[in-house]
Parts: sequence; C-alpha cells; structure tokens
Amino acid sequence: MTGNRDGWQRPEEVIETLALAPGDRIAEIGAGDGYWLPWLSEAVGEVGIVYAVEVDEDLVRELKEMPIEHSLTNVVVVLGAYGDPKLPDGEIDLAMTCLTDHPISDHVAYFARLQSDLAPGGRVVHLDDHDDGPLPIRWKQGEHVSEPEAIVAEIANAGYVRTGTSDFLPFMCFLRFEPADDEAPAR
Repeated sequence: MTGNRDGWQRPEEVIETLALAPGDRIAEIGAGDGYWLPWLSEAVGEVGIVYAVEVDEDLVRELKEMPIEHSLTNVVVVLGAYGDPKLPDGEIDLAMTCLTDHPISDHVAYFARLQSDLAPGGRVVHLDDHDDGPLPIRWKQGEHVSEPEAIVAEIANAGYVRTGTSDFLPFMCFLRFEPADDEAPAR
C-alpha cells in the first residue's frame, strides 16, 4: 500500500476519516486500477465486503486479478453501467467515488439511482480534484477540474444533503453526503 500516489491521496487519513467498521459493505464506484481496494478491504475486515465497480471491461478484467494477487478475500468486482453501478439494493453502507466526476455524465440521475443501493444510514463520499493546486499531470484531464460547489449542487439535486467536508487533501475535495430523508446520524 505504498507509492507516490499515497503522498497526495493520503490513504491512511482518508480511511480514518471514513470511520469504517468491521463488517461494513463498501462500494468503490469507478475503482479504476484498484488503488483503494487494499485500504478499504483492510478497514472492513474479513466480515466486510468491498464492491469494486467499474464500467470499463478491460479494467474489470484487471481488477479481478487484484484480489487474487493481494489475498483480498472480501473484494467483489462488479461490471457496472454508466447509469447504474449494479450494486445489491439496500446493502451499501458507504459508496465512495474518487476521481469519477468527469466520467459520470449525468450526476443527478446516477446519484439518485445510487440511493436505492444504500442501506439504512448509508452514505456517500466523493473525492475529486479541484483547482487549489495542480494534480500530478497523469491525473489531470486537460484543463478540466471539478468545482466542489457544482458537485454539491448536483448531488443535492439527486436527493442528498452534505454532512461534511474535510480539507486535509492537498489537491482534492473530500465531500460527505447522506440521503436527505435518512434519519440516521452521520458517521
């Protein structure tokens, strides 16, 4: 769980801030190369589940090798769709997206659909780049950066309320949400 990405994504601090518990069911939407999977897997323990959702079939094939190579017995790789993460309804304690703002074309519809996958008390965390500093060039897509205010507005329009923001990441916004009608306290 090391590498140059650790310096700007600060995985230990992210995991601590997520306040995950053994047995939690987590979905990483847009799992990409699987960077977060070892961290999430360890945090939820052997009785938890981490769903690695990706829409790119080549990435899904690669992701399916990662649990074998790293002995991640609690990771389930899911081929999602652009409009539906294909997660089990009502079972997800935390849905995490990291650097997925650009590929999701209709945020309101996507996050509204995601609500049916959340368990009671379920929440969403969104990490994405912002313009407070340059991301390493391999992660910056052209000159496009995500504006946290726009993300908050779109996710709010999908029926969520922002429950927190953390500012310890140097080049990324860290936004926490829960469904607007959810009575459970935020963690």
